[in-house]
Amino acid sequence: MVADWSSLPTDLLSDIATKLETIEDFIYFSVVCRSWNHASSSIKHSWKGARVPWLLLAENKNENPNFIRKVFSLNNNKCYKLNLPEIFGARCWGSPYGWVAMVGRDLSVELFNPITKVKFHFPSCKTLSHPLEYFDRIPYDEDYYHWVLQRFLQKLIVIKVSKGDHQEFVIAALYDFDRLALARHSDQSWTSVFIRKYSVLIDLVSVDNYVYGLYDDGDIVFWNVREFLGGELVKAMEFSPHKLEIFEFFAEVTMRPSRYLIQSGSDFLMVIRDRQVVANSDYDDYNYDIVYQTNNFKVYKLNPKAKKWEEIKDVGSVALFVGRNYSMSVSVTVSECLRSNCIYFTDDEYNLWDIETDFGGHDMGVYDINSGERCRFYVGDDTRSSFCPPIWFIPDFRV
Repeated sequence: MVADWSSLPTDLLSDIATKLETIEDFIYFSVVCRSWNHASSSIKHSWKGARVPWLLLAENKNENPNFIRKVFSLNNNKCYKLNLPEIFGARCWGSPYGWVAMVGRDLSVELFNPITKVKFHFPSCKTLSHPLEYFDRIPYDEDYYHWVLQRFLQKLIVIKVSKGDHQEFVIAALYDFDRLALARHSDQSWTSVFIRKYSVLIDLVSVDNYVYGLYDDGDIVFWNVREFLGGELVKAMEFSPHKLEIFEFFAEVTMRPSRYLIQSGSDFLMVIRDRQVVANSDYDDYNYDIVYQTNNFKVYKLNPKAKKWEEIKDVGSVALFVGRNYSMSVSVTVSECLRSNCIYFTDDEYNLWDIETDFGGHDMGVYDINSGERCRFYVGDDTRSSFCPPIWFIPDFRV
């Protein structure tokens, strides 16, 4: 007699689903049949299994009629194929909330969940304020899209805001090197946020309805974005730690280091990424090949009492994730596959992504903070792209 697994009681199936440890197993469970999907849907908001970052790999434009996009899971070192026509041709940024923020070729901005396919529309990039009317250029050509998606926009960061029982996701746009704007999906245009004119805001994190930003000189700015749900922002406050000597040498290096702000437990970390450019000796102005790679990272912890950034070699039982995404700290206890005291990095050197002989995406791996050793976590031919190399995001079917 063949067992009819679809006829198992819903309560029993729900109990089984709650005990699944990984999101991959939960998704497999939910697609077995209609009754199993119903049981998993009834408890998905209370499911507390491990959510390990996925790597959304580069877009394959050739021979891809079904718009298949691969994701790589660190939890089991496996790739999965997803049908994602919604993000085809878009520039994307990852987040820890299940969302991918993306900008399409029509300059539309959206939050998209690659698992549930839920999508929220945000104001177009055309409503970002700027003293020069860049967006009056009609008709748009390929060079224009290339400039907006690769040069004008540096980063889209997803922020979770709560006010009472109301919860909403806000997008922060870092653009034009020295500008910041916020938007909700119900807005018609972006709200510009004033930042210092003589410094560049390079990364943001959100903690308990506050957003903290890192300037390129190591200073911190923060404000309460909960008031943004009411239509306004409280005045930004600034915190200026003593300057690190390393900042004095940034102008002398070949490539300007990337810096990331990460909230890990109760600590704020600043991660500095040093790269090296290697050029062929026989190149000229019209025919050249450029290869760049990450040499090392330095990690600093903010000591607020002493107003200092202090270098550390141990971040504890966490792994840090940096690149074209919300800079994240993830506990290694959620998966045996994650390495503690390591930095998982993807390629975010967008200034060189349009080099046709190399493209971007190759500069990624795992860096051991204590030993300085580097290694690869993924080997494949689907990492290169001139506009959207691989990004980290934490999958979530609850949003």
